[in-house]
Amino acid sequence: MLFWLAEFLFPEFIGVGMALIPARLTGYLTLVDAAVPAILTPLSMTFVHGGFGHLALNMVFLVFVGRFVEPLLGTARFLTLYFVSAVAGAMLETALAPESVVPHVGASGAISGVFAAHAMIFGRRRGNQTERNRALQLAAVWIGLQLLIGFVFNSGADGTGGIAIWAHVGGFVAGLILALPLARAAIAAR
Repeated sequence: MLFWLAEFLFPEFIGVGMALIPARLTGYLTLVDAAVPAILTPLSMTFVHGGFGHLALNMVFLVFVGRFVEPLLGTARFLTLYFVSAVAGAMLETALAPESVVPHVGASGAISGVFAAHAMIFGRRRGNQTERNRALQLAAVWIGLQLLIGFVFNSGADGTGGIAIWAHVGGFVAGLILALPLARAAIAAR
């Protein structure tokens, strides 16, 4: 919320200066008065959003699945999942459009990783088949929603879309990869 307020008050400095701009990260573009160094933007982008609606929607999704995943993994492993998914998403978006000057903000790549972890962990649990089906259905809905957003907003790595759909995909893949090792580590630590 504080970052949103700061972004509202100083949109150029905070909003653009903390956004992931692939061309800035790859060296094609330099911002003189950026809020953070380019190398930190895959993380800093998660703290700024494209308006209150964007922030609110991301927080609803994060609370919706995070409340199941965080208690299972523990706070440190959950934050690892969250931030590694954010960076993986940013790296995929950058790799597919290295010269793009479109600023990308939001935590959707990180949240996509949490959705994937939820599906991997709860979709594989023994016992309650309804819970397993619900986890897999939720993941399918999330993927479908991302595809719909990608088509509707013509987003993608071409640099013309308003939504970094490849950041969502990269975050989701990172969540799929990290979920089980982090869950096993959490169980071993108990």
